[in-house]
Amino acid sequence: MKLPNALAPALDYFRRHVSQEMVSNERLALLLGTAGILVLLSTLYGFWSLTSQMGKQLVVSKSSLARLQAEVTGDAWPKRLETTQALKTQISVRLWEAPTAGLAEAGFETWIRTHFSTYGGTIQPVQITRSPAVGRDGQTTPTLAGLQRMTAKVIAPFDQAIVLQVLADAAEADKIIVVDRAIVRAGINSRLEMDISTFIRTGEPGAKVGP
Repeated sequence: MKLPNALAPALDYFRRHVSQEMVSNERLALLLGTAGILVLLSTLYGFWSLTSQMGKQLVVSKSSLARLQAEVTGDAWPKRLETTQALKTQISVRLWEAPTAGLAEAGFETWIRTHFSTYGGTIQPVQITRSPAVGRDGQTTPTLAGLQRMTAKVIAPFDQAIVLQVLADAAEADKIIVVDRAIVRAGINSRLEMDISTFIRTGEPGAKVGP
């Protein structure tokens, strides 16, 4: 293989002067040999470190895969699914049921009026609103799809004994009933303002929302 003419003088000079000096100068040869050994050792150490790190990662990956396989092939997931289904059934049973949304609102208002009147209380006309159920972040998730919140605004003369009885009934009700807000307006004729909510499932038998 022929070298370019520009490199020929430099190669000739190296052969006649530098190479002979390297052979005759033992110290220089020793330094170059030591440098070569150090470079080789550094390269081998780098490969060893890389191999060791990859081996550790492989061990961690195998351990994670073994745990995942144990969870998938074991009975943990079926048990969790059974627990989730049971919880879903319990929650569904506690939703307010009615053939239509209008009847659900009427039934909820009847529940409120009955429990106030049972203890001698009277309330003004109840205003009920419905809205999609949302999570803590204010968003409607797929789990909450079709679930609506019915909120009744209750205004009545304030009587502490009556309020405590109604709150106790709400806590022990077989349906989900939540007291969102309770405010007492002080004065000669003190007044109670209370927001009470429950939930209905839309698009399912027994809880279909209609006009």
